[in-house]
Amino acid sequence: MSKQNSLSAADLALPFACILVISTIFAAGLWPFNPFPKNQVAWLATGKGLQFGDHGVVFAREPVEQNRLKRDSSCTLAIRVQPDAVSRGATGTILGIYTPENTSQFRLLQWRDFLLIRKDYRDAKNRFKTTEVDLDRAFVNPEPVSFTITSGPEGSVAYRDGIRAAGTTRVGLSCADFAGQLVLGDSALIDNAWRGNILDLVIYDRELTPQEIASKFASWNVNQSVQDPGVDQHIVAQYRFTEGGGQQVHGQPGSAPDLYIPEIFKVPHKKMLMWPWEESHDKLELRDVCINIFGFVPFGFVFVAYLTWNRNARQSTIVTILFGAAISLTIEILQEYIPGRDSGILDVITNTFGTFLGVLLFRWAPMQYLTRKVLDFLRSGERITES
Repeated sequence: MSKQNSLSAADLALPFACILVISTIFAAGLWPFNPFPKNQVAWLATGKGLQFGDHGVVFAREPVEQNRLKRDSSCTLAIRVQPDAVSRGATGTILGIYTPENTSQFRLLQWRDFLLIRKDYRDAKNRFKTTEVDLDRAFVNPEPVSFTITSGPEGSVAYRDGIRAAGTTRVGLSCADFAGQLVLGDSALIDNAWRGNILDLVIYDRELTPQEIASKFASWNVNQSVQDPGVDQHIVAQYRFTEGGGQQVHGQPGSAPDLYIPEIFKVPHKKMLMWPWEESHDKLELRDVCINIFGFVPFGFVFVAYLTWNRNARQSTIVTILFGAAISLTIEILQEYIPGRDSGILDVITNTFGTFLGVLLFRWAPMQYLTRKVLDFLRSGERITES
């Protein structure tokens, strides 16, 4: 091939940059490329409790019995956990209760040393609202800790290790919030995994008194389980996690649903392309939004430069923005099949906005001048080599 017909390094720079940027975007968006990851849940060597890793989930296949948890009745939820760390920067879902009508009905999360108590409900205008209560210094060290949440005529109260938590006299819960499908170690909708051990879980259809809560906490420390004299007729569901092996955690009494430990990790009710108002705010962080925006700025810049200078394309700005949106949409659809990734319209919006910012950056005269200087430098280097 003659030199006149061959492409120079300057001519290949922008096409190569486009390929590199697009490949990087797809690699980052689809990492870790594993549609069937192992469910990182294991029985503790002590024979009491489950350990949850980076991606682990346990869930009930049937909902907790609803006729014993009526909206106006009194009830209690008690759980004993041991966090893997108390300094984690992102949230992790310890427990969630899912219903088709209210997918984030009730959940407990850890953020740093906080226990986050969240309840979604519909207001008088049928719009979803979230009640939020944060218990600071709930996790002071990676040791077992017990939390008890009661709901009764006087409101809702949260306890830590048998002691009433300050500033949490009213959580706004009703017993109906505890009726639904139990999901442990992760969210029912998105991958928001929590690392640590779950050691005990029990739901009552009555409000325990402060004296009973303190007594049960003391009993746990002695017997390593919540012990009740005789059969407590008010237990709706209890999980002692004493099986030591297998894929089932048996619920007591017999009407309580068993918990299932799948071999393959999968978010139980993951949805493709969730609308922004459907996405949980438990995991949404400004850092993630910024990454989604600025991660597509290089694509918008190099692709509109390629269309404008190499292809002399008309409407290069619109074509670039549409192509950026198409790439983002493709990634979000594929993320539906990667359990460790979440599929949402918000990411498409932020990625498209990032593409638009990249186009604006290219249209900025000083940046065009700098880019031309780089291309001219490549051409001059090529001429020196040929001479």
